[in-house]
Amino acid sequence: MKHIFALFTKDFKLFFKNTGAVILTFLVPMALIFIFGLVFGGFGKQSGINPITVVVVDKDNSDLSKKFISNLNALKEIKIQKNYLEKDKKIKFDEKTLKNFIKKGKRRVGIVIPKGFKKKIISGKKPTLKILYDPKFRIEYGIINGLSQKILMSKFPQLLYNSMFNSTKKYLGENKNKLFENDIYDVVKKYFNLDKDTKLSDNTSYQSKIFSQEPVNIKSEKLVGEDIKNPMFAQSVAGMAVMFLLFSLSRAGSSILEEKNSGTLNRLLVAPVSSGSIILSKLLFASFLGVLQLSVMFIFGKLVFGLEIFSHIITLLIMIIATSFAASGLGMFIAAISKNQSQVGGLTTLIALGMSALGGSMFPSIIMPEYLQQIGKFTLNYWAMHGFTGIFWRSMSIKDIYPDALVLFAIFVVLTLVSIILFRKKMFAR
Repeated sequence: MKHIFALFTKDFKLFFKNTGAVILTFLVPMALIFIFGLVFGGFGKQSGINPITVVVVDKDNSDLSKKFISNLNALKEIKIQKNYLEKDKKIKFDEKTLKNFIKKGKRRVGIVIPKGFKKKIISGKKPTLKILYDPKFRIEYGIINGLSQKILMSKFPQLLYNSMFNSTKKYLGENKNKLFENDIYDVVKKYFNLDKDTKLSDNTSYQSKIFSQEPVNIKSEKLVGEDIKNPMFAQSVAGMAVMFLLFSLSRAGSSILEEKNSGTLNRLLVAPVSSGSIILSKLLFASFLGVLQLSVMFIFGKLVFGLEIFSHIITLLIMIIATSFAASGLGMFIAAISKNQSQVGGLTTLIALGMSALGGSMFPSIIMPEYLQQIGKFTLNYWAMHGFTGIFWRSMSIKDIYPDALVLFAIFVVLTLVSIILFRKKMFAR
């Protein structure tokens, strides 16, 4: 028994000396639990959706249209925007500008109140609302559509009765409908806020004909993605490709540690080869391995899911190269701050999974709380996913995705410089 306990304690000591094993066993699960908890719950608080920014263009500019906007803005789920900044000037949205913002991904959904909105309500006709949206955010579109109709039904009750009278006119005929209107007018006036379960008749067939028409005409217009046959695959293929790129390039970058442990590095240093050349060669190997990996993944996506890659091949290649170089820089940095292969494995898992969750590789970042979306912008996954989904979803050109590519190349440069300094201090000092 004494020997068993000694061997037991020996294994525990060895385990806790292995930093990588400790990270994989405790820190990685805790980090992921923490991130997913923030995304879906948030410190034990009741979860809810983020306020959805809705651009509103009011062409009617009447008291009733303003009442609709005011009631919409009062909802906690919605944040109304009427203006945008351009050269420090506040400019009012028009329908054309709103469409451009949605097409470029700057906004997700907008409402246009056409001219004549008030006139139609007063005259008993069915008013119209236009909802312009990016179908990538169809959940947000559904919420806006439902809330708009809720407000119109609750705050503009005359719409319900106008719709009802228009329907009964077809069912009863003009003469009987006139009598129906006269008889019900006083009742409606007296009991304006009728209970939702109150029935005008026990005849269900009659009621279905009365309420068969919607009191408002919602015209929905998709502004992007109409020609895309596989919208969801763009997110999943790009997300998984970027996430696993981080794992593979971290292993490629850590090959310097392998060569040090095997003695190959010392033999290279004896040869007429500078330490900088050794590091840059590893960096180039990791970068081009990343280009190859991402290219194969997207070709696989094309063959299996029909992902459209050839219609914007140049833009896609630029993003592939930028993402691969940024990931290789991260891989070299992880290797530079690690003492052994075990630490590389632990840190890679922690950083790659954490960045993938926050940066949008695992799931769309729009479902996260706003502050987590802002934190996600500090990950290379965010900029890679922003560029790739922009290419596949909005057919963005080089001019549109160059900010994403520039950020990724900047990540590559900064992490590479830091890695070179750390490697020279730790491994190439003679």
